[in-house]
Amino acid sequence: MQAYGMQAEIGLKVVSAGLSGYDGPEWARGIESEIEEAIGQGTKLCQQIASLRPFRSHFSITRAHLLLWQNQVKACRATLKREINGLNAADHSSTVYTCYFTYITALLSSTSTQPPDYSNALSTLQKVQSIAHSRGDKQISTLALATRLQVLMRAELWELVGETCDSVEEALGFAFEEEMGQRDAQQTDGENNQSGSVVMQTESQESTSSSSATEPTPLLLCMKIQVLMLSILYHTRISNSKLASTRLTALHDLLDSDALENFPAGALQVTCTVGPPFHLNVTHPRILYELAFLVSGVCKRDVVGRKPKRKVFVKEGLGVCEEVEKLVTMSLFSSVHEVRKVEERLNEIRADGLCEMVSICVMRSEFDQAEASLSNLIAHTRSTNLFQTYAPQITLLSAYLSHALGQIPRALDRYRSAAYLDRFSEKGFVRLAARVGEVVLRIGRGDEESEEEMQEMTLQVIKECKAHGAQFEPIARILEAILAREIIEIKKSLKSALEQVTRSLDNHLRALILALMANMYLLTASDHAQLMLKTCQQLASGLGAPEDKANELLNGGSVVGNVPLGLWVGEKFLELYRRAGKDSKARRQAELNVGMQHAMDRILQRSESEAVEDVGGETSVEEGLPSDGMEVDGQDEYRSDEEEEGDGMDEGA
Repeated sequence: MQAYGMQAEIGLKVVSAGLSGYDGPEWARGIESEIEEAIGQGTKLCQQIASLRPFRSHFSITRAHLLLWQNQVKACRATLKREINGLNAADHSSTVYTCYFTYITALLSSTSTQPPDYSNALSTLQKVQSIAHSRGDKQISTLALATRLQVLMRAELWELVGETCDSVEEALGFAFEEEMGQRDAQQTDGENNQSGSVVMQTESQESTSSSSATEPTPLLLCMKIQVLMLSILYHTRISNSKLASTRLTALHDLLDSDALENFPAGALQVTCTVGPPFHLNVTHPRILYELAFLVSGVCKRDVVGRKPKRKVFVKEGLGVCEEVEKLVTMSLFSSVHEVRKVEERLNEIRADGLCEMVSICVMRSEFDQAEASLSNLIAHTRSTNLFQTYAPQITLLSAYLSHALGQIPRALDRYRSAAYLDRFSEKGFVRLAARVGEVVLRIGRGDEESEEEMQEMTLQVIKECKAHGAQFEPIARILEAILAREIIEIKKSLKSALEQVTRSLDNHLRALILALMANMYLLTASDHAQLMLKTCQQLASGLGAPEDKANELLNGGSVVGNVPLGLWVGEKFLELYRRAGKDSKARRQAELNVGMQHAMDRILQRSESEAVEDVGGETSVEEGLPSDGMEVDGQDEYRSDEEEEGDGMDEGA
């Protein structure tokens, strides 16, 4: 029986390594039939001898892994379902948990004809949680709850994510004082019963925290890291920067305590109350380490300042990704397929980091760095066979760069190409972002020839933005304000958008909203307009301020940041000063506007020179990008709000 089991397992590792194909070695061809024969003989032997019955599940799980590798998802699910139905109370806990979690993996797997079954996966996780609770395995019960959070976020069931996130954090012993203080402050005098329930929850959290603090098992530490990452992404998505920053600080403290050293190879052995231990493969610590920098950069949405933390985290993360001398430790029994999966995920993290760096540099008007990062992104994705996957994002980032440089025709083509390339995506994030960019560009250009078509397209984009949640909600409000005819509706939409971006600390979009609002008060409330213009000018100057002030002085000391927005604000200030009869301020502002205009001219000259290079075929930044219609298979004045906050993670780690 053991010989059959070892034969099947070794054969499965050969298959997963991709050696059983026609281009593989001769000894490995047709090994699938040998695996099936070994599984069949082992299963038959377990049925004939009663003492070997507990080993029958092992062969069923091996068969399921083979079917899953062969993309026979439906057959894999049926095999595991039959095995689960045959389990009883006499089976070891490790066997039961292995069957259930393998079944959940099969339910979440998908093919072109078999979509993931999220509903069945959630109900199965509920069963696992009940079984673990009845058998006294608290770690497995918490694992099922944490897995439920992952499934809900993967299925985009956001209405259930918040409640589940709170439950998982409570089970893991987290007690965020800031959040608890906010909840206590929201309670009124007439809610005594609710106040008592909050106190009871706090006591249970403290007891759970103290119990988990005395026994920090590797599984609990791994779950804490992953749950904190998911919680950060969720609260960032709903534009709650305070709660996201609180959890980010907890994540940094956890990583600084060398929590990843408790599972260096990503393989865990969980002790069960009864029977042998439960063996579990978790996300490799190297992936979590590099992913922590990316999550930190996404959480810190503010890009204003000389050294914004968003850019710092992404830059440090890219530096960690390039540390090739740091070997990845794998388990002794890891297959070639598992090693390749770790390498693929690390390559994807680096590609995502480069995408984030390009977007940051474009928002900060650091065009040289943006072009260099975009070139590195194209080279990295091509060398790692990820270009087809990232082609929509690369095209969208190229559109953003062209838009910022004033290359309107090219930007319009790139926006349409990005939307076309992402047309089959389930989430459609890139497609919607590209459509938003196209609408905004055409509105700014003043397309009056197809006004009805533009209005219809804008309304459709507004509808899609609202369906995508809080991350696109401010953009929907801005577009609604553009289409609105009444002043009251415009002010209402812009005020709502300003509140949302302020809550999420998105100062890049906040500067645009302030500019739109200030333009409405120029004739009616000049003092109010001047106050908003001053804030907008500070934000525009901080969007690209150099790290060292000496570099700014070498460049003239007057023109930094977002030049088009700064020039527009300067012209509005000049208009206000002249209307108020402030001649000295008007003359000084006019001089500043001249310097700003020279900077704007340099940007336009750069765009023209790049356009000439494109005609001559000498440019390299756009090389490899799909064209329209082509299908690809498969503590100073620039200090930002976030720089006032402290984090526990060493930025240079």
